[in-house]
Amino acid sequence: MKKLINILMLAGMLVGFTGCWDDEVVEAGAPRPQVENLKAVPGDEEAVVTWTMPKGWNPSDFIITYKTPESETVSYRTGKLGEYTYTIGSLVNDYQYSFDIQAVYGDLISGAVTAIAKPSTSRFPVADLTADATSEMVVLTWTRPSLLVKGYTLTYFSENNPSDIRTMNLAADIETVTVDRLTNDINYTFTLVAEYDRGQSAPATVKAMPTLAIPYYVSTTETAVGMPVHFTFNREAYTNAGNVTWTFPGNIVKSGDEIDYAFTSAGTQTVKLSAQIGTATREWNIEMNVREYAIWNTEWVQDGTNWNGFKGTCPVFSPDGSTLYIITFNKVTVLYAFDIASGAKKWQYEPAAKSGSYNMLTVNPVNGDIYFGTQTAGQFYCVNNEGNLRWTFTEAQSMQAAAPAVNAAGTVVYIGDRAGNAFAIDAATGAKKWGVSLGTQCAGLLVNGNELVVGTNGTAIFFLNAETGAETAKITLEKKMTDISGFAVAADKRTVYVPQNNGCMSKIDITGHTVLIDSKVCTSASPNNMYEPVVAPNGDVFVGSKDSYAYCFDSNLNEKWNYKGLDGNNAFNYSHPCVDTEGNFYITSGQKGNKLFVFSPTGNLISDTRIGNDTDAADKQMGGNNLLNGVVYSALVGDKGINGKLVGIGVGYDRAPGWSTHGGDLCGSCCIK
Repeated sequence: MKKLINILMLAGMLVGFTGCWDDEVVEAGAPRPQVENLKAVPGDEEAVVTWTMPKGWNPSDFIITYKTPESETVSYRTGKLGEYTYTIGSLVNDYQYSFDIQAVYGDLISGAVTAIAKPSTSRFPVADLTADATSEMVVLTWTRPSLLVKGYTLTYFSENNPSDIRTMNLAADIETVTVDRLTNDINYTFTLVAEYDRGQSAPATVKAMPTLAIPYYVSTTETAVGMPVHFTFNREAYTNAGNVTWTFPGNIVKSGDEIDYAFTSAGTQTVKLSAQIGTATREWNIEMNVREYAIWNTEWVQDGTNWNGFKGTCPVFSPDGSTLYIITFNKVTVLYAFDIASGAKKWQYEPAAKSGSYNMLTVNPVNGDIYFGTQTAGQFYCVNNEGNLRWTFTEAQSMQAAAPAVNAAGTVVYIGDRAGNAFAIDAATGAKKWGVSLGTQCAGLLVNGNELVVGTNGTAIFFLNAETGAETAKITLEKKMTDISGFAVAADKRTVYVPQNNGCMSKIDITGHTVLIDSKVCTSASPNNMYEPVVAPNGDVFVGSKDSYAYCFDSNLNEKWNYKGLDGNNAFNYSHPCVDTEGNFYITSGQKGNKLFVFSPTGNLISDTRIGNDTDAADKQMGGNNLLNGVVYSALVGDKGINGKLVGIGVGYDRAPGWSTHGGDLCGSCCIK
């Protein structure tokens, strides 16, 4: 710059300083000004970039550079002198592009300026295509997705001849069409695309089977591996049909009008139904969408940490068994609801006041309300089955304590807190009916008619009048009850098993208020805390222990068999085992391995399925299990940057009748009925 300035100054002196200094004259080879005010406006498979130039500058050309989704670099000149806008076409929708613009001054090029845009389609697809099948015809219905639609193209074919594709062109204002002259009892696939000036939308597809009468009913067409599906032949429509058979994947054939079947593989599965109608054999194909897990979710609200999961809680269900509920524990407690049929999250409720939780949730078996508390005093919540807060109870201390209980009528909620207080709460209003102080953390609640049984994390078990809270009886054990573990109830609904510290179990009669077996040391390994027992249909008691063993005892607490889960401590704490109608036991590990163990009644290991098929050591089981309709639902704790999992694993067996995981019924109401 100094050399150029000196030359110009000399020239000025030669003309007697009659010329004017031009600020726009710069040294040859120096950088030229960049573009200004660059914007990129996304369109449908395109983007329009606009910019300006500093006053007095008019480059000869511009260079645009960007990368494709395949990481290929595209670079070209606009070739438009004096124009500061350019349309970039042939882009991929829903991919974020970074456009670099450089100004060209003859042989010199300015630095790059960058703008970002993500093109997206304006060719909206049909989102609500439905099919109603009758004899030899199907009526398709949909809603016009955009005023820009110019028409539709409908194609369809039968499963017997997929290469014979029929096409119909439809006007833009049509929202229903009848496709006739079809063959009954054959599945047809219909595909509808909307036509736009810029091309076609993504396709919408639906399948339907025209038929004279519906030949079958299916409990669901969306299921998961191991989740039983109920198939029913329509006997009313086909009164004289014979030889009704169902052929499942793998050529598994079952006969009869009603069949329960659990699929063993994920993906689209086809079931063939056949029946003898008169002198001919009729066949129908049933397509099932089978996912690998009934539920699989790892997305949880976080606050003040980089992970969340489940600890000391247990999944429970709505009264009709259609919805699963669970609460997270780490720093922020959020209530989640999942649809069991689809496995999708229905809603979540996040209290305004932040707190972690160490409390099992409970569902009202009558009206479906959900109850849970947090570790912060004054935070016990009632949320309805649509995810809306009904009331908050503020008189309890930390709810790191027993699971709430609900009476059979669904009118009263009972809770016990960590400080040793027990309360009865009006289920409709949240108003306190009564409260008593028992002095020690509440570890278990049972509603037994007009009596509330309260186990504490001490040696005392209290019997309170459910209406008034007055003490009616009290028994004292030699060893402390394990914290927040609850009770297990035998089929007679009066014999109750109490898990205790130091490898002990007790057996009590809650009707007679007597101790039948007191603090029996019944473990063969290193004694440690016993957690959440469950009673099998034959009276055996199954329980997990902090010493890494799972135990099975007879009704008098004599050990029948044991299984060492994994090395180290904490293998089976807060594990909430389950038992099915066949007497098989289910329990998951709380150490590296994350396995679902399934045992036969005699202790044979049926399976030890790894949850999620990963090798992460931090994500372990401390959130309990529950069993419903052939699926074990397991909640993992997570740790250090890894969220815990909620997983539903199909096993094909249903929960045992009577008392099972957390509270006797699928709602976890802790009520003996």
